[in-house]
Amino acid sequence: MLCLAVTAPAAFAGSISGTVTDAGTAMPIEGLEVCAYPISEEEEIFEEWFCEETGTGGKYTIGSLEAGEYGVEFWGRPLNYIPQYFDGKSAWWEWDPVAVGSGAVTGVDAAMVEGGEVEGTVAKAEGGAPVQTADVCAWTITSEEFGGCTQTDSSGTYALRGMSAGEYEISFFPEDPGLQTQYYDHKAHWWEADPVSVTLGAVTTGIDADLLAAATVEGQVRRASNGSPLAEVEVCAWSTDPEGAARCTSPGADGRYSIGGLPADDYKVEFWPYDEALPVQYWNHKTSWNAADVLSLTGGTAATGIDADLGSSPAPPTVTPPPLIAPPAVTKPQPRRTHCKKGFRKKRVHGKVRCVKRKKLKHRRHTHMRPGVPTRDAFRPGR
Repeated sequence: MLCLAVTAPAAFAGSISGTVTDAGTAMPIEGLEVCAYPISEEEEIFEEWFCEETGTGGKYTIGSLEAGEYGVEFWGRPLNYIPQYFDGKSAWWEWDPVAVGSGAVTGVDAAMVEGGEVEGTVAKAEGGAPVQTADVCAWTITSEEFGGCTQTDSSGTYALRGMSAGEYEISFFPEDPGLQTQYYDHKAHWWEADPVSVTLGAVTTGIDADLLAAATVEGQVRRASNGSPLAEVEVCAWSTDPEGAARCTSPGADGRYSIGGLPADDYKVEFWPYDEALPVQYWNHKTSWNAADVLSLTGGTAATGIDADLGSSPAPPTVTPPPLIAPPAVTKPQPRRTHCKKGFRKKRVHGKVRCVKRKKLKHRRHTHMRPGVPTRDAFRPGR
């Protein structure tokens, strides 16, 4: 018997290395994450990446890279450095590609700029308990550029680091669906947010949030033809106020969904199936926005049973009536003769019915209405 030895594929030999320093002091930075992203024809989709942290002297090496072009990111936010992309770019779409072959690529360096910080606490408006694992994110007011995200800890505190100088909108997104999203300072909408100023090398404190109780909408989406659950559907709760809240979700495999975090308001719920053969539906089983029923929600409450049955219902089964069965023949007794012979009529004489001879009338009585005279039915309503 012939046996063939299978050789394991050799590791890729390409690598990227460099040094990361502080732009202000020129001192090396240790513990900063550097990542290489393979650049494909669809540059916006990064399905894999390779990362390493800088070590002693601020040096790093990302090895075992396949030949090709890579974008290199220096992620400094945890150490309060503004993120940077090779070579000295502030956005990933501006980065200079690094060509990797079969050997080492050196000198992919970065001089990091110290950023500003924003700190605060997130708590529940009712009771003041700390809100854990809430996402706190920042966007610049003028250009709407992303300024970073972080999470609150067990005490409800957070710190946004590595922010560029400028004014920001700060958003608080609780993981708990029973709490409402909030924008600083205690605003319900992002366009109402008070700006927060950030200065390089400084800490802006007291950017807090007190989150209100939210409403929840729950239900199930089914196929009308057979009652089976539908998961490929987008379910949205839209405020009837054009400037109100809107939240969407998709059901699970059992067709059940839950939309939380809703402020107290009036809502209409829309069910948008991915299958184009199924029509869009609005609660409660309505075909248009204008006809949809309104849900009036208050904070801390849950509206349940907000269901949808998409598509056409099956036609009712055809019922074939059972064959008619003739009743059994019944022999009836013959009645006694009760009529009079021709020319005679009934008449009661001395308490008994007798047949007496008819008398001929001299003039025939008219029993019909005159032509042109309407009957009573002609005046009935609706005629």
